[in-house]
Amino acid sequence: MGGAKEDIDPPVRANSRLQLLLRLIGFGFVAVVAVYIGFLACSVNEARLLVQRFGYFTIAGTFVWSVVAVVRIGPGWLRSWSGMTRQEVWAAGGVALLLTLVAVVTVPYTYKVLYDEFVLQATAWSLHEARIVGAVVRAYDIGGVFTTLQTYLDKRPFFFAFLISLLHDLTGPRTANAFIFNTVLMPVSIGLVYLLARRLVSHWPAMAALCAFGAFSLLAQNATGSGMELLNLVMLLIVMHLGIWYLEAPDETRLTALVLTTILLAQSRYESSLYVAPAALVVLEGWRRRDRLILPMAAILAPAMLIPYALHNTYVSGMPFLWELREGEATRFGGVYFMGNLSHALKFFFDFSGQIPNSTWLAVAGLPAMIWTVWVVGHRVAGWRQASPVVVLHIIFGVGITANLGLLMFYYWGQLDDPIVSRLSLPFSMLLALCIAWTITQFPRSRQKGVAQLAITGAILSYLSTGLVANGVNWALNLQAREIAWELNAVQNMSPEPRLILTNKSSLIWLTNEISSIQIIGARHRVEAIRYHLAQHTFAEILVTQNYRPVNRDGGFQLDPIDRLPSEYVLEPVLERRFGTHIARISRVKELLPVKAASTENPEEVLPPS
Repeated sequence: MGGAKEDIDPPVRANSRLQLLLRLIGFGFVAVVAVYIGFLACSVNEARLLVQRFGYFTIAGTFVWSVVAVVRIGPGWLRSWSGMTRQEVWAAGGVALLLTLVAVVTVPYTYKVLYDEFVLQATAWSLHEARIVGAVVRAYDIGGVFTTLQTYLDKRPFFFAFLISLLHDLTGPRTANAFIFNTVLMPVSIGLVYLLARRLVSHWPAMAALCAFGAFSLLAQNATGSGMELLNLVMLLIVMHLGIWYLEAPDETRLTALVLTTILLAQSRYESSLYVAPAALVVLEGWRRRDRLILPMAAILAPAMLIPYALHNTYVSGMPFLWELREGEATRFGGVYFMGNLSHALKFFFDFSGQIPNSTWLAVAGLPAMIWTVWVVGHRVAGWRQASPVVVLHIIFGVGITANLGLLMFYYWGQLDDPIVSRLSLPFSMLLALCIAWTITQFPRSRQKGVAQLAITGAILSYLSTGLVANGVNWALNLQAREIAWELNAVQNMSPEPRLILTNKSSLIWLTNEISSIQIIGARHRVEAIRYHLAQHTFAEILVTQNYRPVNRDGGFQLDPIDRLPSEYVLEPVLERRFGTHIARISRVKELLPVKAASTENPEEVLPPS
């Protein structure tokens, strides 16, 4: 028997080496081809067309494959939590749901990051309707069917929009789907933070991490919006969990799930492609621990699955107007932005007024805990080879998350106290919560429960003192969001007839609610086309949204010059409301005068003081 084994083993080992060699060659070939296609072979326009036509199918294939891979390892992963008691599960789940309920009650469902969320909604519509990656910019009610006529490829990654399009496939296109999706993601993210901390510490310190992160105004703001931040956070947490699971027993099945979810994470937000590097380090560490290379088919094809991201990047890099640079700026990144962004970051973390959706507890407890964690890890780094998979994973991704925030400090639009930018701090805030949990374990074991309870109390008091204030007022500071919501609600409460909206804002929000719309700037140049539709009664009515600005301190309001229509338009006021210092008005187009009959002076209406 021993001799027979010796006769069999050498050919088996040789065959295994040959398979590994072929897989390495295959990976190298795929990587070279992917880089060539993604960054070198295509022009900007060719890259745009490829992403628009085939992006849906590539992301769908990756998503389905990743779901299958995660389901395959799911039972084993769930069994690994057998040490958790039922009381721990109920406590963590109950607090996560309670914090989500607080968010829903205290923060209205509304758009928080206006154009960003409009584009995602419009892209989800296009993916649902035509399987084309692009935001809807022209769509009309044709014979009772609201039909898309034109789309454009936006700079934003489209994984979030793809998932919302799947909800549209099930329920029909509804803008509410994005809001509901994010609300569901909030307790999921809080629960994943608890479980990630629970891998590292015991129940009470993990609960401290859960409360520190869950009692966070910024999280509540995103849970009641329609942006992609919570999906990005959840995907990051999933990748971190799968990274631990892979390091504990590296094999092809676990690595497949890790690789595929990392690819989806890279397409969740622009900067999330940076997390490919920490994930790659985790893969290499798994090879070291297993003392051999592991290359499943998913790892071999990973560069090919990132081609859509590379093509999208090629397109965005070649279209500077998509960068949304301010006047006088020519580059997106630079050292000149660092000091200014750093001061804004300090203001974000240490503003205790309740006007910024931050967490005072994450600032006063989380940042010191992180400094202490870095100090301790730095002194123990020499023994990293003997560190547990949980510790190694946290260190690798902790560095990646911190580097991600550090990169933001060099970005032209990286002011964390800006409501549009603050959402980018969610991953770092999650890391601070984990540092709090770990720091609690540095106390004597007999005192850890008491310290954890003190930390939970601090998180709750912080939320009650400033967090809930930010929940109540931060969304209201965005006057344009309130104005858009008022306009949309006013039109939707009118009789259900086809309308055309001439808007002084983006037409995307109207189109995603199946209401035909063009911008005022377009209406200026299409007078004859609108005259034709008005005469033919294509639409039941044509409405116009405009703003009136204050004339002087004494009162009186004058039409904003950028909202002015040609003198052929005869308007009839329908509704108006004051927002801050200006008045928003909805008017009806009564008629379009012939060119000769139109006044050449175009007098401006001045509203009396209000």
